[in-house]
Amino acid sequence: MPGLARVRTREQISDVVNLAREIWTEHYVPIIGQEQVDYMLGKFQSDSAIAAQLADGYEYYTVSREGTLMGYMAIVADEGTGSAMISKIYVRESARGHGFGRAMLEFAEDLCRERRIGALWLTVNKNNSRSLAWYMQAGFENVGSTVQDIGGGFVMDDYRMEKTVDQQSPAGH
Repeated sequence: MPGLARVRTREQISDVVNLAREIWTEHYVPIIGQEQVDYMLGKFQSDSAIAAQLADGYEYYTVSREGTLMGYMAIVADEGTGSAMISKIYVRESARGHGFGRAMLEFAEDLCRERRIGALWLTVNKNNSRSLAWYMQAGFENVGSTVQDIGGGFVMDDYRMEKTVDQQSPAGH
């Protein structure tokens, strides 16, 4: 059974930074190129960027098995809309298909139930077909396109995916 741990320390942040570099380089270079991956890692997944996100209400969690980190996620609630954004949810390539992504998504849904949050949303690169299919299979709906200028001459060209969170915990949870 995967274990999830909340990221709180500098060491844990550093672990996430290293994991992000590994996962993003493997997964996103073929989709958006090395230059944009390097830019985005620096802007969104550096030690200072993650520390700032944590100070701004984001919650980061790592998922591991037998002491080995397999992935991570970040979630931030928006009390005004009654929704939460999954900002990041990533699993090492070697660990995909072993339930780590599912465990993180179920954890996010449980957090929403505990906090009476009715919906989860996230964005996915339009060319990230494997992830799009995974989110659709997990009950998310594609609700439209979004293009966001992230600076450095780069944009994120994504689909916005949303899922209603049933406030009743599924059996076995």
